[in-house]
Amino acid sequence: MARKFLALTALALFTAGCGGATAKPPAATKPHHPTLKRIGSLPQAISKAAAVALPGGKLMILGGLVGDTSIDTILAGPPNKLRAIGHLPQPTHDAAAAVLNGSVYNFGGGSTVSEPTVVRINPGNGTTASAAPIGEPLSDLGAVTIGGHAYLVGGYTGSEFASAILRYSQSGTPTVVARLPRATRYAGVAAIGRTIYVAGGLTTTGPSRAIYALPLGKSVRQIGMLPKPKAHAALAALDGTLYYVGGRKILAINPRTGRTTIAARLPVSLADPTAVTVGKKIVIAGGGTNGIWAFTP
Repeated sequence: MARKFLALTALALFTAGCGGATAKPPAATKPHHPTLKRIGSLPQAISKAAAVALPGGKLMILGGLVGDTSIDTILAGPPNKLRAIGHLPQPTHDAAAAVLNGSVYNFGGGSTVSEPTVVRINPGNGTTASAAPIGEPLSDLGAVTIGGHAYLVGGYTGSEFASAILRYSQSGTPTVVARLPRATRYAGVAAIGRTIYVAGGLTTTGPSRAIYALPLGKSVRQIGMLPKPKAHAALAALDGTLYYVGGRKILAINPRTGRTTIAARLPVSLADPTAVTVGKKIVIAGGGTNGIWAFTP
């Protein structure tokens, strides 16, 4: 019996020794940390501009507010080397922009009053032309492009807060596809796939905490809440996550659960910045400063 026990012990030790000689611990993975880096400067401190991403990792910023004065400048190029390539027909702030069929469209906004005008911009040379108007004055709105159509979200008509989500028509009056539960201006607006997301914004009773989702063809539903009521911030989407940019923070929003977490802290407080997904980064500009930052989650 003792001889058998010793034989089994030796076998066990041999087996353990073989495993120890060949097994290796898993390679340590380097933790990934989000980065926020200043990459450039605007010609002057700007807020309430409109912005879109262009092919080739480029960015376009349209109009905006410098102090209390609207500007008409069209800036374009790599985010770290923006230059003026043209001018809008009139100074404008609080507009929204989207890309349709290779052209950039600047929707609404205004200088002293809300306007119904739409301007089509050639992204190659900055030339402009009038396009079919919105149908009513509209400023303080958001815009996204889905499936070759631009969708305009909320805003201000000059006399009323707007609740409509409009599908813009290049040949006629826009179509109302849905309405927000509460009329809202200065909201963060972005799209993932065929779903439009709306975060925060200003309502008739004050800033909102609500985060809404609108899958096209379905009803608007609330998916979550911001940590506190907030307006005058921007929303961008990258790799299936939403990023809400304003104040001193970048909030990450899970579009499936509505849960929010702090993704990064901004070096200065930003009000009405632009935030656009360019490649694998979110480029943030203005917000009352001349800064341009790149955020990599």
